[in-house]
Amino acid sequence: MIDYFERNIRLKDFEVWDVRICNQHYTLAILDEFRPATFDDFEIPELIYEEDDKRANYVSATYFSEEPVKDEHRKILGEFARMLTEHLALAHCEVIIKFYQENPEKAIELMMLTKYGFKESDIPMDKLLHFNQE
Repeated sequence: MIDYFERNIRLKDFEVWDVRICNQHYTLAILDEFRPATFDDFEIPELIYEEDDKRANYVSATYFSEEPVKDEHRKILGEFARMLTEHLALAHCEVIIKFYQENPEKAIELMMLTKYGFKESDIPMDKLLHFNQE
């Protein structure tokens, strides 16, 4: 069971959530890739659908944690990510959930710099007053 969750960033095509289960902290980044998934996006490419069944858009849901992800947390975290992206699956989007053991702050900063050319600390304070930070 998730003990705590909070959305920290909400852009048009990118969200970041802090999630805590017991004393373990996870950071979830949901990113609309604006393209179909490729074989490289899947952890087990041979399980991808036939080319004709490929979904129109790919959304990545990536968890970062300083500590290894506990096996008993994977199902709970997967359900949480699917709950947040359920409407996308209904709209013919491919949502792929992945887990990485790495510094969440650095990972999110790199994602934002790569995609937007700025990091969270560069978002002006007045943008943080609204539901969407754009």
